[in-house]
Amino acid sequence: MSKKYKSYSQECKKQNIRLVEKELSIQTFSNVSVKIDKNYFAIKPSGVVPKKIDIKECPIIRIKDGKKVYGKYRPSTDTPTHQILYKTFSEIKSISHTHSKYATAWAQTGKSIPVYGTTHSDYWYGKVPVTSYLKKQQLKEYEKNTGYLIVNLLKKLKYNTTTCPGVIVAGHGPFCWGKTFDSAVNYSEMLEFISETAYYSEQLKIKNKLPAHISKKHFDRKFGKKKYYGQR
Repeated sequence: MSKKYKSYSQECKKQNIRLVEKELSIQTFSNVSVKIDKNYFAIKPSGVVPKKIDIKECPIIRIKDGKKVYGKYRPSTDTPTHQILYKTFSEIKSISHTHSKYATAWAQTGKSIPVYGTTHSDYWYGKVPVTSYLKKQQLKEYEKNTGYLIVNLLKKLKYNTTTCPGVIVAGHGPFCWGKTFDSAVNYSEMLEFISETAYYSEQLKIKNKLPAHISKKHFDRKFGKKKYYGQR
């Protein structure tokens, strides 16, 4: 194994372990991938507990066609979804898919998560959108078509990967992404928190959504052209 692949495989293992540490994954559910360069990415092996991943055999996938080019492990069954996202959005450096409790509950309702507060709008410019369901004839390439569902949803809403760092796949669960190796898992954690607080807000019979100008202010101070959150 080349030193280049080894370092990215180690990073992939690290990020999958982080999902478990943040209690966003149970058993062997969920997966994280990290982009190596414009041509390849490393992804969690299918059905392997993250701490037991042998980085010398971590699956390396070609972005162009989704073919495994290295590693004895079979890659995650969600690999084609990751491949489509990397192929479409060159700026993405990591992707995380979970079955975390509250985000998955929203997925099972088939509903988007409205913007109820500034915690949400600190990271998502608008609602956390939900995809439609795949049609029966799309099941032959289920995971790849899931990737296209996500891509088409973002295009339809005119969202980009910065204003919308994650979506919910109806009946399935969330996919998040980011421009650093850590960010996909970080956004997965934030999405779970947003999902939980939105659930409780609805239980408390919330009367009003957050005014759009306040939502925009909170997003812009972190990600806008004149952002001022954090250190220089």
